[in-house]
Amino acid sequence: MSVAGRKFLTSINWPVVSSVLSKHTEITKSLGSFRKAYEEAERQLTVLKEADRPVDFAHYRSVLKNKEIVDKLEKLANAQKVAKVDLAEQLKTIAAFEAKAVASAELYVKETEANLNIETARPITQLTVDDVVKAKPEVVQRTEEMVKKGQFTVEGYDERFPNLSLL
Repeated sequence: MSVAGRKFLTSINWPVVSSVLSKHTEITKSLGSFRKAYEEAERQLTVLKEADRPVDFAHYRSVLKNKEIVDKLEKLANAQKVAKVDLAEQLKTIAAFEAKAVASAELYVKETEANLNIETARPITQLTVDDVVKAKPEVVQRTEEMVKKGQFTVEGYDERFPNLSLL
C-alpha cells in the first residue's frame, strides 16, 4: 500500500464515521468489516516485517541473466553476520554495583534513623550550648576562628532571618 493510502486509512476517525452512518446499517456493517480486514492486514504486515526471511538466491539465478551479480550478492549476504555479545559479565558487574548501592543505602537509612530520633528529641528551646558542642564539636573551633577575625555575624544569617527590630 502506498504511503498516501496508509496515511489516509490511519487518519480515519472510525467512531465518527460509524455515528454518521448509523442510520445505514448495511454501510456500517461493510465499513466495520473493511476496518477489521485493514487491521488484520496491518497486523500481518507487522509480523512479516519482524520475521527473518532468507533470500532465495537460487530463484534469482534462474530468473536473471547475469548470475555473477547474484553470486556477489550471495557472498555479501553470507559474509554479514550478526555479532552476538556476551553481556553476562557486564550484568554481573551491574548486579554487584546495585547490591553495594542497596547495602549502602540501607546502612545510611539505619544510621539516619538512629541519629534522628524525633520522639525522644528535646525541643530546641531546651538545648544548651553544651548540648550543641557535644553534638557538633566543630562549632567551638569555628566560633573561635570567627572571634579571632573580629567577625561577630554569621554569613547569610540576615538573609535567612531578617531583622524585625525596624518594624
